[in-house]
Amino acid sequence: MIHHLACHGYCLTILNMKMKDRFFKKTRLMFVSPWLLAAAIGLLSLIIVIFAANNIKRERGMLTEGLFRKGEAIFRFVEAGMRASMMSGMMGNMMGVNIPENSGAAQTQRLIEQASESPDIHYIAVVDISGKVLVHSDPDKVGTMIQRDFDILRNADQKGAFHIIRQTEVRYKVFEVLGPFEPFRGRGGLKRWREQFRQQYPLKPKLHSQGDVPPDSWHLSTLGSETHPQFILVGLDMTELENTVRRYRYQMIFMSITLLLIGLGGWISLMAAQSYRISQEALNRVQAFTGLLISRLPVGIIATDQKGKIITFNYKAAAMTGKNVESVRNGKPADVLPSEVSRFFVLQDEREEMTDRDVILTGTDNNRYSLHLSSLPVYNQYSAFMGRVLLMYDLSELKRLEKEVQRHDRLVALGKMAAGVAHEVRNPLSSIKGFATLLGSKFKEGSKEHEASDLLVQEAERLNRSITELLNYARPTTLRKEPVNIGEMLDLSLKLISSDAQALGVTISLNIEPDLPAVSVDRDRINQVLLNLYLNGLQAMENSVEGKELKVSVHHDKENKMLAIEVRDNGCGIPRDDLEKVLDPYFTTKPEGTGLGLALAYKIIDEHKGSIQFSSNQGKGTSVSISLPMD
Repeated sequence: MIHHLACHGYCLTILNMKMKDRFFKKTRLMFVSPWLLAAAIGLLSLIIVIFAANNIKRERGMLTEGLFRKGEAIFRFVEAGMRASMMSGMMGNMMGVNIPENSGAAQTQRLIEQASESPDIHYIAVVDISGKVLVHSDPDKVGTMIQRDFDILRNADQKGAFHIIRQTEVRYKVFEVLGPFEPFRGRGGLKRWREQFRQQYPLKPKLHSQGDVPPDSWHLSTLGSETHPQFILVGLDMTELENTVRRYRYQMIFMSITLLLIGLGGWISLMAAQSYRISQEALNRVQAFTGLLISRLPVGIIATDQKGKIITFNYKAAAMTGKNVESVRNGKPADVLPSEVSRFFVLQDEREEMTDRDVILTGTDNNRYSLHLSSLPVYNQYSAFMGRVLLMYDLSELKRLEKEVQRHDRLVALGKMAAGVAHEVRNPLSSIKGFATLLGSKFKEGSKEHEASDLLVQEAERLNRSITELLNYARPTTLRKEPVNIGEMLDLSLKLISSDAQALGVTISLNIEPDLPAVSVDRDRINQVLLNLYLNGLQAMENSVEGKELKVSVHHDKENKMLAIEVRDNGCGIPRDDLEKVLDPYFTTKPEGTGLGLALAYKIIDEHKGSIQFSSNQGKGTSVSISLPMD
């Protein structure tokens, strides 16, 4: 039994290891390399950073474009103002009012000063090609020099360009828009019209009062001249742009972190869902394998839950107890199980263990099972009681082997005794038979004395035959094995009893599996066994009224490498109590039997390294199975 338990434990351990190995292979996605995980996170972070950087760049470009368009609008405003002032001067000249030519510069100066009062405009200036300031929102800077790289206008797509200047005296940046200052751009424009008008209506010179412009300054100012390239500079405040970009950057950082967390959360959720699905599949497989294993184990298993209801009841337990699986499950042990079994589940102390209890039960096939029962409590990881498990070990085969060993021991003792009896009894028995024969010859035939001497001789001969059979049973025999076609041998042996079977009205049927291999046996000894079984079957059917049939079959048991012969009758059968004794020497139910026939048959089959088994239902018949090794 310990060996069987160790084997079952080893099998369960191997199965558990295989299931764990399969589970870890299936869930290897959950145990990826940290480098691979870091690479995935890094790639996701890189994608989000690039996305955020592009958005910030686009937003900054849009804001920069807005400032640039604002600078261009100021360009157009200043140029339009200068054109308006020049037109006002020409109209005054047309009306005879002598307006100085450089009055446009003064008007432009005032216009720029007014426009620069906006808090987001730092300065507006018009400079010539050398960088000399012609007009500035700060009058004190008129005539000063401003160095700028005007070559950037050559590569600009628009009429202007921009760059960012960091002011050293103050801690802020200036968004400077620069472009060509051309208030009179076009073919002729306002200047041509003005020249034509002065030619048609020339102004007469006048005397000027003190404070007027001297005559040598009566000329057109170079401001706005097409022959002297000039540029307009607009310095815009970048504080709002920087604040907007900063806010947007923070928003993008927050959004990027959010997207990263969402991505990681989604990935983790996907991994968790995948792990859960794989775990459920693995759990279902484990449960399926466990259920199949429990149902097919050669050990009966009955388990109850916390409420004492049966939740596990395998087929072996059903065969041992004679109960149906479906009718027992979810029931109380005391209500659905035999009392010999249910008492293991009605313990007052849950922690009590009942082991080493042997019982005998009648199963579904009416076989008597010798069982060893062990009851064990089951606890969870918190040491809470979860139920009870009853293990039922079938010791019937072990009991049978024990009886065979005992029978073998008895046979050995009987053999030793038979040798002594044969030596001590046969010689005096021969003398008795001789004296009885001599004594009978002294009397007339038919007399009582002669009949008594004949009876004495017959009994001496019968006793001698019994001693001979005992010696044949106890004496070791040398088998003369040879390859035999078992089908032909069975056919010949049945012909020997065909006349007896016909006299009793018994039908004989022989079923031989085709292509049977030859088996090495002692032909005479096996014939002796078969004839003994045939005659026992015929005698068992003597009192049967109808349906008498002796069935003989043979087939090849490839799994066990054995040749199986079965002899079945439908006679009176053998009582259950006598079934275990039929192979014992001198046990017989026949009035004239010696009780050595089946014992000798067992001895012959055992010498062939085979086995012989009996099964019988009283009143329905007996079946004898013989297994002979093919080697």
